[in-house]
Amino acid sequence: MTTLPAAPSAPDTAASGSAARAWGAARSADIAALAARHAERFPWYGRLLDARGVRGSGRLADLPILGPELLTEHYYTADHAHLPDASAYFTSGTATGLRKRILYSPADDDAYAAQRKALFQEFAGDLPAGSPAVADLGTGHAAASARRIFEEMGFRAHDIDFQLPIEQHVEKLNAWQPELLFTMPMILDRLMRSPELAIAPRRIIVVGDLAPENWRRQVARHFGIGFGEVLDIFGSIEIGAIAHHDARTGLYHFHDHILPEVVPPQELYKDADAGSPAAGGGSGALLLTSFTRAYFPALRYVTGDVITGLQEITLDGRTVHAFQRIDGRLGGDFKHGERISNHDVCAAMAEVFPRRPFEVANDDGLRIRVVTDRVTDRELSAVRRLLREAAPDVAQMIDSGLVGEIEVVAVPADGIRTDHAKRRFDVKEG
Repeated sequence: MTTLPAAPSAPDTAASGSAARAWGAARSADIAALAARHAERFPWYGRLLDARGVRGSGRLADLPILGPELLTEHYYTADHAHLPDASAYFTSGTATGLRKRILYSPADDDAYAAQRKALFQEFAGDLPAGSPAVADLGTGHAAASARRIFEEMGFRAHDIDFQLPIEQHVEKLNAWQPELLFTMPMILDRLMRSPELAIAPRRIIVVGDLAPENWRRQVARHFGIGFGEVLDIFGSIEIGAIAHHDARTGLYHFHDHILPEVVPPQELYKDADAGSPAAGGGSGALLLTSFTRAYFPALRYVTGDVITGLQEITLDGRTVHAFQRIDGRLGGDFKHGERISNHDVCAAMAEVFPRRPFEVANDDGLRIRVVTDRVTDRELSAVRRLLREAAPDVAQMIDSGLVGEIEVVAVPADGIRTDHAKRRFDVKEG
């Protein structure tokens, strides 16, 4: 990883042709070796390769795309008795009604900890040894690993049980006074609304939900720190550490073990909406290959995310894969005549309703439900203006009378259906 300089410097936007060809040739050998390892560890993957006649190929486009249907059938609910040293983490359910079971080898855990530790060291390594660091996260691998990473960095580490009521989160944070706070945007929204919260963290790291730039600026202002002292990171339980926002380039940089691709959503799902964004200019559905992940077949894995602006840049003499932003989830973006990205909704709400939890209902037009006493005409107009600017096709359809206006409605704190960790964009009314 690279060290953040005092002033931004512009990266070159492409590597030289000869360097890019050499890099591709090296990756081809790595891809072939990775596919062979997965075929040996997961025989069903080997059968997929044989069915396509591509065993031994190092060309990424030859290899099968691993989406939720294949992984549900072969991986998420399998017993994997041949991997007795695996640690298991569970996430939301599959189509079978069973929870997803994702495995980590000891080497997977060590690699993840090293990747996150290197990034956190760059970001917060100037904090004194023994400083309190608190992980206030949901469930899953990131939460389970945070304390280990902080302790290895020399911090006095604490974590907060996800299931505790928010009042107890506030009490513990006030008692521990973290210099470094690692949390999720939805949790942080709720914490910042508490008049009892009295902490002054010098660094904040967020993960697990969309955190657009203007939301991070609101967080920085709330705690009296610089914008660059709020770090947005991107990960998943399947892959581990994926990417982070870099202040120099204004882009999200992938970790070195990741090889990313984008494809049109229609290529993944036969019934994908014809209005889904096509891949172009580095935008589309994100596939990831990890060269360090052993107990998950992370080779052309469908993350479910839609990103904008995938590109290669040259930074400090290295080729870095980067992208501009996460727009939302496949099937999670919603239509109000045409599509509006989750990112644009989060950005608008952060500007108009800072620190207010919200969720989006989309079963009969677009309705944003926000925790507040009332939505004023000025606030409603501001949200509509920002979303019209972000999605001009939607604005045109509203103006044409083809769809109704976007609604923003006030709900009490106990009226929101989103849990403590992540915003929901699929709430059904009634």
